[in-house]
Amino acid sequence: MSDDRVQVLAMGGNVAVTQLAGRAFPDVHIQGDTFANLRQEVADAARRLRREPDDGEALDDLDYAVDDMTRMLSFYEAILAERGIDLPYARESNS
Repeated sequence: MSDDRVQVLAMGGNVAVTQLAGRAFPDVHIQGDTFANLRQEVADAARRLRREPDDGEALDDLDYAVDDMTRMLSFYEAILAERGIDLPYARESNS
C-alpha cells in the first residue's frame, strides 16, 4: 500500500472530487459499487443493441447512464470552477 496523500475537495453523493499529491488536476472519485453498476448498465445495453439495434429500452438505459456520468462531470466542473482550476480537457459544446 502506498502512503500517498489525497485531498478531498468536495463530496456529493457517491462521488467526490479529490486531488492526489503531485498530480496537476483533481480526480473524480466514484464509489466502487456505483462504478460497477454504471459499467454493468452500459455493457448490458450494448449487448442488447448488438442483438436488436432498435431496442428502445437499451437506448433509454444508455441515456440514463450518460445522464449519471453527466451529473458526475458537472459536479467535477463546478468544484474546479469554484476553486479557479482550469479543466484538464476541452469542454464539449453539445452536452
